Amino acid sequence: MGRLIAFVLGGAALALYAPNLFLPAETLAEYTNWWIKTLGADWYQKIFQHGPGIFAGIALLLLAIRGKD
Repeated sequence: MGRLIAFVLGGAALALYAPNLFLPAETLAEYTNWWIKTLGADWYQKIFQHGPGIFAGIALLLLAIRGKD
């Protein structure tokens, strides 16, 4: 179960960070503005700026702990 949660958290981290890597600047600006309008600026910053690192870190910890089986 820990590995499954780790892969889900890793996927969430990739899903939150991938638009920054692959979208062109003008599309990224529209995408960002839509999320800011939907979530609010505070939640956007918490989720999209800090979330990917937190999710990826937890996923790596879970894989390290549960991967020893």
